[in-house]
Amino acid sequence: MSKKRLGRHVGLKSLGLAVCIGTLCFFASCGDDTASGSDSKYEMRLCDSTSVGIVDSLDGVQYICGVGGWTKILDSSSVEPAKTDSLGQSSLVSHSDTVTSTDSLNQNSAVNDSTQKSDTSEVVQTDPSNKDDKDPSKLENVTVTGFFGYGIFDSRSSVVVDVLDETFKKTGSSFPVTISAKDGAYSAANVTFLPPYARASVYGKVSDLVHGGSITMKDTLYALVNAQGKGGEANVNVLTYLKSVYMQHLLKSSESTTVGKASQKASDAVWKAFHFDKAGLGSVDSVTSFAAGEAGAALLAVTIMMQAVANDTAANLWKVATDFADGSWKDSSARAKIADWAFGEDVNDEFETVHKNVEKIGLTAVPDFEKYIRTFYLAELGIEACTAESYGAVVHAKNKFSKYYAADDSDVSVTMDRFVCDEGTGAWREATDKEKDTYGFGAGQDGETRQGLVNAGIVYTYNAASSSWRVVSSRAERDAYFVKKSAITDFVDIQKVYEGIKDDEKVIFLLRHGERDKDIVSREGPLTSKGVQESKEVGAKLKKHKEDFRLGASEFYRAQQTVISIALGRGQDTTIADTFPELNDDWYMVNRDTVNKVENASGGGWEAIGLYVYNGAYTDGAETVAYYNLKDRSAELIEDVLLAKYDTVPERFIMLSSHDKLMVPFVAYCSDLNINMNVKDGGTWINYLAGIAIIWDKSGNRRYVAFKGLKSGYFQGW
Repeated sequence: MSKKRLGRHVGLKSLGLAVCIGTLCFFASCGDDTASGSDSKYEMRLCDSTSVGIVDSLDGVQYICGVGGWTKILDSSSVEPAKTDSLGQSSLVSHSDTVTSTDSLNQNSAVNDSTQKSDTSEVVQTDPSNKDDKDPSKLENVTVTGFFGYGIFDSRSSVVVDVLDETFKKTGSSFPVTISAKDGAYSAANVTFLPPYARASVYGKVSDLVHGGSITMKDTLYALVNAQGKGGEANVNVLTYLKSVYMQHLLKSSESTTVGKASQKASDAVWKAFHFDKAGLGSVDSVTSFAAGEAGAALLAVTIMMQAVANDTAANLWKVATDFADGSWKDSSARAKIADWAFGEDVNDEFETVHKNVEKIGLTAVPDFEKYIRTFYLAELGIEACTAESYGAVVHAKNKFSKYYAADDSDVSVTMDRFVCDEGTGAWREATDKEKDTYGFGAGQDGETRQGLVNAGIVYTYNAASSSWRVVSSRAERDAYFVKKSAITDFVDIQKVYEGIKDDEKVIFLLRHGERDKDIVSREGPLTSKGVQESKEVGAKLKKHKEDFRLGASEFYRAQQTVISIALGRGQDTTIADTFPELNDDWYMVNRDTVNKVENASGGGWEAIGLYVYNGAYTDGAETVAYYNLKDRSAELIEDVLLAKYDTVPERFIMLSSHDKLMVPFVAYCSDLNINMNVKDGGTWINYLAGIAIIWDKSGNRRYVAFKGLKSGYFQGW
């Protein structure tokens, strides 16, 4: 062995006899510091500048540490202490093999060009031309064999065995292989390399086990060649690829590890990355195919998961391998993407499609890959296994990088999806609205109402007779819940309401138009100059949020002029996007002629509205029906007109203008009659630029707030 090779052999504790016995030890999982069944020492300490002159032995042969590396001592009695010159360079006094020294460029030059050999009788001088400088750890003219599979490579795939240097870069020496397309086996003859510095690489097309068809690989899949006696072996697959990437890092970054230890550590790290229990799975190198027992099932599971995200630039196999180079799969987002796919696939068809695709590659029996995929996604998403103990449980992902994440049962900031452990199938499935909305409710009081945990816009009521919660189907009954919950008692300044809108909320401001002239009531009637100015001043208060308001109004000019003036005050576009006949002043009127009669009978329009809203006059059950049922008509306006229009538009802020004969009944309804505008009972009519804010989020949480644009929400007189 050359001095340089011996120094590398001993210094790294990885390439010495540990590889030559090496590979045997590796496959027998005996990477400790003593060879099994033998007392022979097979590693020596590191030879560097701090240990010059130190003597150590290897398998009964003594060596001395010099500047150029370890030197064999033919006669231990002839050893003299190392001498150091003024430059700190050591010279050795011994009978030895050729000693090398290193110049300032780290280039090796021979100090002695002769080789001495000894036996029990004499020292034989050998002609320099016949010197044996071969490394006993090097494998020469051996056959490298193995199996490859990422799906299963087809006959158009290419495999090559490359010899590497000590930094795991290709030396340019490569060996073609013979491929058996049927079972993925290959072999390469006459390969010469120093273990572990050889790599089997494969590229081409593979079976797509997830989508069917085939995938053209974007990169080369490879595995380091393991020395096997007088041969080598490298099974190339997803597991060995990841393992080899990490193993290379270990051997390059640490001089205190052996090939066997690095291999075992890298193998364990691969299993750990996917949350698999290494007990019973063995080394990833030993997995030859998908049919190879539990380890084969685990390989198939990982292969499927990697193929599922093959086109994802963040989570594909090669990005994962790059991330895994130090043995830690740190990219939480990539892991979550794979887990999300796996969970969604399992919930939808329990991998039925994937199972059929796997069958097409011709396995005698498809191994139970599903359990390994479930092991991965359950651990990544923080979801428990669906067992008899969890039947009926409703869950969400606890991983913040998951698309199924929720901080708690009611959190919908990321998703409204929830999953239930189904007793019939013993598996997770998507939960129904009722299952996820009422999970954890328990028993309630008969007639009690609650909004859904997830779908907050769905209201449930408890039926004691059936001991169950049912969906409130009546629009008015459902909206009555939000009216009660809003608990309006008075008008709040519009600026305070506006600035309190949360990032995940939308709002409709529905208000009475600005000041008009008392005697101008036609559709074409404009605002007064004061009405225009006050509307602009309202707009000037609404600038905290950068988004423009979407503008809408009734068919009356003064209502349209109001929202335009508010927009001017904000300094935004004044285009009116929506014109609503529903926001005209007759929304609550069944028949205008009948309304005119009851207004005359009661003393005026304000008085008739007050009697209708606060006393139930002129509506259901009355002798003269002039108005619609207040609750039904108000809920219809909210749900069927306004929310139906604006729930899905991109704008978060909507400004709408209407009229007093709509706004008084509407404000009274939303305040549960707590705001008194009944002029026949001490109340005061609604002021200009006052109204109701309808605020909601994507889950359906809804609340109402009465607001004022001027100093008072009540009319101050003409």
